[in-house]
Amino acid sequence: MFSGGIGAIDDQLTSKLPPTKDLLVAKIGGPVYRIGVGGGAASSVQVQGGEANRSDQLDFGAVQRGDAEMEQKVHRLIRSCIETGKDNPILSIHDQGAGGNGNVLKELVEAPSNVPNCGGAVINVNKFDLGDPTLSVQEVWGAEYQESNAALLNPERLAFVEAVSRRERCPLSIVGQVTGDNRVISLSLRGLAAL
Repeated sequence: MFSGGIGAIDDQLTSKLPPTKDLLVAKIGGPVYRIGVGGGAASSVQVQGGEANRSDQLDFGAVQRGDAEMEQKVHRLIRSCIETGKDNPILSIHDQGAGGNGNVLKELVEAPSNVPNCGGAVINVNKFDLGDPTLSVQEVWGAEYQESNAALLNPERLAFVEAVSRRERCPLSIVGQVTGDNRVISLSLRGLAAL
């Protein structure tokens, strides 16, 4: 938790566990929108219509579009999982930023060099919660929409995470599974070309 620039974290939560075979790849938070596709060229001042830019037209595809309510839902879901202690179903978590799903999911399932037979995943693009159904596979993979995290979940604790997700009204999508072969494969059954 961060407040006033000061943060605190339990020492047992400072290391991510390796992406071992059969862990679930989840997206937690806001749905996919066509935000930041093509890069985050617009600043938050331009997006929010700062004083110096009153005549500028807002760029609704820009990255810097906050959703404080969704961020609070994500926070409450993560905190509920952390408060289970040793039973925490979140084994690794990564905040989405530049590069969108193509970056965050790849980094989440990247195998450490000293751990054999881990890493990689099959990601099903059809499982993402879409805020805009007209998005292409490439846009889903590259959009930098905000208030979204990727996590590796213990499949044995999925029912708990789903229950918390419903209680907090925080979207949860199981978008893939770790394969252990250290390759990331993106599938789409929507008739669009997969990456």
